[in-house]
Amino acid sequence: MPRSRALFAAPVFAPVLILGCGWACLALAQSTPDDSEQPAQLEEINVTARREFDERFMSTATRITVTRRDIEAMGANSMADVLRQLPGVQVTTTANGGLEIRMRGMGTEATRILIDGLPVNPNNRTAQLPLDELPADLLERIEIIRAPSAEFQGAAGGTLNIVMRGASPKRETFIWFTDQYVWGRHGPSMYASQTGPLGKQPDKNDPHAASWSYFISINASERNLGSNTARGNSSNTAAPSFTTTDDQVRLDNRYWTLTPRLTGRLGASDRVTFRGILSFLEGGGSVLSNSYGVSNGAAFTSSSQNPWIYARTYDQATVDWSHSFQDAKWDSSLQVEHGHEDYSSDRATASIVGGVPAFFDSTYGYGRSNSGVIGKTKLVLAPSEDGDASNKNGAWSNVTWSLGGEFENRRLDMNSISSAAGAALPVGLDASTHRTALWGQYEKPVESVKTALVLGLRAQDFSENAGANGTGVAYHNLAWQPSLNTRTALSDDLQYRFNLARISQNPRVYQLAPFTEPNASTNGPTAPDFRGNPNLRPTSTITLDTGFEKRLSAGANAQAGVNLFVRQQSNVMSNTLFFTGGRWVEQPANIGSATVWGIETDMRGSLTVLGLPRDWRDWTVSTNATLLGSRFNDGTVAGQRIPGQARYIANLNIAKPARQSGGWYGGGALQMLGAADFNTASTSGVTVTGRQRAHAQLDLYIGDVVPKVGFWRLNAYNVFDFRQERGRTVTDTLNGTVTTESFERRLTPRVFLTVGTRF
Repeated sequence: MPRSRALFAAPVFAPVLILGCGWACLALAQSTPDDSEQPAQLEEINVTARREFDERFMSTATRITVTRRDIEAMGANSMADVLRQLPGVQVTTTANGGLEIRMRGMGTEATRILIDGLPVNPNNRTAQLPLDELPADLLERIEIIRAPSAEFQGAAGGTLNIVMRGASPKRETFIWFTDQYVWGRHGPSMYASQTGPLGKQPDKNDPHAASWSYFISINASERNLGSNTARGNSSNTAAPSFTTTDDQVRLDNRYWTLTPRLTGRLGASDRVTFRGILSFLEGGGSVLSNSYGVSNGAAFTSSSQNPWIYARTYDQATVDWSHSFQDAKWDSSLQVEHGHEDYSSDRATASIVGGVPAFFDSTYGYGRSNSGVIGKTKLVLAPSEDGDASNKNGAWSNVTWSLGGEFENRRLDMNSISSAAGAALPVGLDASTHRTALWGQYEKPVESVKTALVLGLRAQDFSENAGANGTGVAYHNLAWQPSLNTRTALSDDLQYRFNLARISQNPRVYQLAPFTEPNASTNGPTAPDFRGNPNLRPTSTITLDTGFEKRLSAGANAQAGVNLFVRQQSNVMSNTLFFTGGRWVEQPANIGSATVWGIETDMRGSLTVLGLPRDWRDWTVSTNATLLGSRFNDGTVAGQRIPGQARYIANLNIAKPARQSGGWYGGGALQMLGAADFNTASTSGVTVTGRQRAHAQLDLYIGDVVPKVGFWRLNAYNVFDFRQERGRTVTDTLNGTVTTESFERRLTPRVFLTVGTRF
């Protein structure tokens, strides 16, 4: 596609998709339900029968469940491919292949990530997921939790709970092989899993009989990542200075993951699960840069090679236990985990300035270890299902108490060293975090208005201690977080939600730690060092979520929703930029209060819901669109938006899912991200303004299932190779300099061919 069309596609089609999705949701919300539809889920609620993560209509929280069937319809290869298609979610791949995740356009610190209900390590500065390259076939479902509650601590942006596949008494074996092709290179992958009973098949008619089931999977893969970028820099120094640079970024990751699970039914009331993750990743990459321009009035050319190596291990062991009483259920989990990372790079630059050759070498490396112990317990007290046989709609007369506790202890140790022009800069960091929480929820159905009312209160004690090179900092915060959630049935198929809460967001260790981490490349206003800020204060947020959800016709098996959210924040944490000691430094700071708002629409189901004939009932459509806005109310950035918040996020997925009975299948996904501002607060006379242009990506796949033999699938990612473009200006009023930067990145298309079998 020509460049002009690539840049034109996202801003033009995204508003059309947003308006169309919103119109469809509102119009369908007013439609008359079919007589054949089932009664409203709202009138079938019984908390004792509700699992921890229920379908969307069964929960009082504002959440969306992306099921296993939804994930299969995406035709995705990895967890990252799935996350990019979730409503209201922005995903960015880091230089090491990790994932930075934003919800509702807010910062990464405003998004909480859970795996099987337990938080992952929050203290990694470069990525939020230690398992970003898991195959999509390991995912059972993903919960998008939009509004906080007492049980789910929540975050200002939202919470993602990634639920992995578990053991099942149904015996099944699944094997596939994949080859990725990009930049003239192949990247093979292999995945195999098996689940089934351990021993003889359990007797379904005897609930007291003990039985065990297992699940085990192994994944070994090689993935090529990277981009081609073009950068331009200019500065209004006394002598003219400008630079044009072409970068070729190449990264080759090799990884394997083993995930065993064992689930046992110890009788009618007890169930226990043992699960583990063993993961290893090693990668090597390089950046080849060629530059030319003028430096202080002298023409120059430059070439640099920056190779790096990276290795990461992550191990996790968890035990889950559940006991059912007559009128209660008790669930508990205990997890230990450990991760380690090693990174090293060596940058060599050769340049000719004014006919004089010059050489420059720099090195950077770090070793980082994380360990953690996390536990939680929950007790749900409620009348049994047959506790009131005289009440036809017993759910509306039940009262439920939920009580719980959590603890999380983590430790971070890091050592890094960097050198430039022979000067070595070692940094040692050791830190620990401790979190303890007690919470309670009271759920009272109000029969007269068919409303489920949930009142919650969470008390959370959080402390961090960090030391670096002989200096230390201690941080402590005790927060009370009340919440109110309601869900009202307006008809058998239409409901209204209202959520109000107050939450506290604590800074992360690397944001607080009194240390400076040099930039791995040449220091400058667009490549600064990073420095922690021991004076950070927690961000306090008032959250409001409200909206409508509708179950559509039973034949289409579809649902739609419209949600409005508002966030009022104080002591917002954001990065600032300043010049000190001859170097540029980026540092987090509390920069003021802000209001964040948005409207979210989503719809999914069979294409017949759009009025197409029954011949299209095998096709599915899933679409979501979010319009985002924000404004700082005070400080040096008053009137500006949250840095990095896109104007809109929109996704459209149309697919004919695979069927084991055979036949072809396929689909496509269009992902669109609106323009975003990257302005930072003014510090010591330095201001940064910038914008990232709208971006789109189109992915397609097609395949075929041969009954009792296997399947094949061909994926094409980033089909039209849409460019990612960004511009930034750094103004230093104290020194009278203005530096501008332009950035254009092309990820290039990727092709995957997968063949496999299931039996």
